Amino acid sequence: MSEELALKLSGCSSKGYVIAPAGYGKTHLIALAVRAASGRQLVLTHTFAGVNSIKTKMTALGVPSSMYQVDTIASWSLRLCLAYPKTSGWCTDSPADDQWNQLYASCSELLRRSFIRRAVASTYAGLYVDEYQDCSELQHSLVYNLAEFLPCRVLGDPMQSIFDFDDAKPVDWETSVYPTFECLGELDIPWRWIENPRLGAWLRDVRNKIQAGQRIDLLNNRPPCVIRYRIEPDNLEKKQYSSLYGLLNHNESVIALLGGDQQSKNKTHLLARKMAGKFSSIEEIEGKGLHTFLKQMHGAKTTQKSFLLAVEFAKKCFTGVSNVLTAGTKRGEFAVLRKGTKYPSLLLAANAYLEDPTSSNLLKFFVELKVNPATGAYRRDLLNRLLQILKLHSENYGMTLIEAGKSYQRDMRHLGRPTKHKKLIGTTLLVKGLEFDHAVILDADSLDAKDLYVAMTRGTKSLTIIGVERHVPVR
Repeated sequence: MSEELALKLSGCSSKGYVIAPAGYGKTHLIALAVRAASGRQLVLTHTFAGVNSIKTKMTALGVPSSMYQVDTIASWSLRLCLAYPKTSGWCTDSPADDQWNQLYASCSELLRRSFIRRAVASTYAGLYVDEYQDCSELQHSLVYNLAEFLPCRVLGDPMQSIFDFDDAKPVDWETSVYPTFECLGELDIPWRWIENPRLGAWLRDVRNKIQAGQRIDLLNNRPPCVIRYRIEPDNLEKKQYSSLYGLLNHNESVIALLGGDQQSKNKTHLLARKMAGKFSSIEEIEGKGLHTFLKQMHGAKTTQKSFLLAVEFAKKCFTGVSNVLTAGTKRGEFAVLRKGTKYPSLLLAANAYLEDPTSSNLLKFFVELKVNPATGAYRRDLLNRLLQILKLHSENYGMTLIEAGKSYQRDMRHLGRPTKHKKLIGTTLLVKGLEFDHAVILDADSLDAKDLYVAMTRGTKSLTIIGVERHVPVR
């Protein structure tokens, strides 16, 4: 069906939609449709992980890069508005919080201009929007304006609508999609589990039940690869640790999942730290904590103050920082290298920064922490971002540290972010669209129906479910 549906998508000349359950080959379908196109296609999605996933699939299927541009809705809208600042009225290059909603409104207005439509239409022959269930109404309005002059195909799954837009409403398929977009088809083969058909069939049944408002009985009719730990509330944390440690004896990928609320986000970092970096937590793209640190470093009045800020930030990335620094280094003082100094290269790197507080020297200090045998990086994502920013700043004379951070953030928006470490802890929101060999739901009782479905569909080989109740979702 994929080849046939791909041709149908490619040939759509107006507005159409495809229902695509998790793991049923949506990214593959997009790549096939773009490969069959006769002109360059704009492919928009929501996350940087999604950008990377689509690009990887395009490359795997041999789609020439000249045939497409993949971007997030946010990044593409921002670039278009910044390209026409007088017409769009937009000049903020790094929007934050509510400014994104203002940006989408400005971009929608911009797309009503005839000369903008001509410019966009001369660049792209058609539009695809991935993960459409994650659009806000403002983003839907923007897409709808594009669809007035470009063939538009949207793909998504209302069952995976888990984004929280704060004041903005999520797109309502019943009122905004079904009446005005043609149904082009629904994917029906669980390709993610083609090598594990029993899991694929079980998850299909799970989807049907959740969609019908029913609960899942975790005691009966599970395939062997679905492991259920029903525990007492007081033993939840202990079972989480033991389950994750049990998945360290192989080189396959593992994702451990919590919900998307702020409390759960904090728990991912805490759990990764307690496991001494054997699992690494995934960061939110916005990187607010990182950019706050850069501003503090930029405003530090003394070298000692900036170094102490760096040490505190290092503790957010590594375990064991206090144990590997000398007493003087921990006070932000130049320390004498002695015969008994346990980690001389780390002390020398700290001294180098205290003598000459450059980003190059700070980078060397963090690299020494990274390679130290007594430290463990439990927030590798956060650490690697900082290392890249320090490198960028050290190579660009005249650029402030804050400017280097903004520049890196812009590049990451355009290039996407591949997830390299194989043992990860994250929230459903941060890993939606990704797949792993094994998935562990750390507290199944805390997830609502849609978060639960997203979590259950991440693993291809096994699914471990930890919780108190026999039936989920609990709420």
